[in-house]
Amino acid sequence: MTENRIMTEERGCSYSYDMNALPSMCDSRSRLSIPAAFDMFQDVASFHSDQFDIGPDGMARRNYFWIISKTRLHINKMPDMMDLVTVSTWIQAAERVSCERDYSIVRDGELLAYGKSVWAVISRDTGRLVHLDELYPSGIEFDIPSPDDRSFARISKDFSDAEVIGTHTVRSIDIDLGGHMNNVNYVRAMLGCLSQAEIDEMEIEEVEVNFISQTYEGETLTFMRRLSDTGMEIGAVNATGKAVFTAVIR
Repeated sequence: MTENRIMTEERGCSYSYDMNALPSMCDSRSRLSIPAAFDMFQDVASFHSDQFDIGPDGMARRNYFWIISKTRLHINKMPDMMDLVTVSTWIQAAERVSCERDYSIVRDGELLAYGKSVWAVISRDTGRLVHLDELYPSGIEFDIPSPDDRSFARISKDFSDAEVIGTHTVRSIDIDLGGHMNNVNYVRAMLGCLSQAEIDEMEIEEVEVNFISQTYEGETLTFMRRLSDTGMEIGAVNATGKAVFTAVIR
């Protein structure tokens, strides 16, 4: 029986591990689901950060927490159920208070999917962003290029004229360590507003998301969509009419 998590690489700016695409992670086509791919990215980032003592425990000790502002997932081909894949992440040099982190999902040497995200750190004591040079260990060589050097899309936060496609009330199962809705659960809620027929017809190749502000248990989000030159744009709007999450699906 294949062990679900096998350490394969740990070298400075990068971290990799092998795992199977388990049934609980797969969609109606028996392929890794889009939310599960985002979960993989989030998990491998935590494993990597732990090597520098800036994972969940290290950050809690400092009274800091990581925030993610943007993520893009590009899909060449999703792995099938029980496929053994290598999930990797690596960081780019920090730019004062933000850093980019890349990801890949590889099967037998084939690049199935890759991602890019932007992260920052906030101090719980001051509410301010933390300069990352005080957290990054010295001596790291940022020598792995990004597979995705594009800028993130500019998505208007005004969805007042967009089509309502569903609502989602934030429940206890949506809440993460920070006490607010987990980033990936926005993606789950968004895709849950689309029918299976719509998702199958779209043959999604890319999902790009922006996390704008935090949402807490009991709040109800209204998901709205519009078509643009960049693809299908979706916004999650709170009770005040403010977009807390935006995405584009291509």
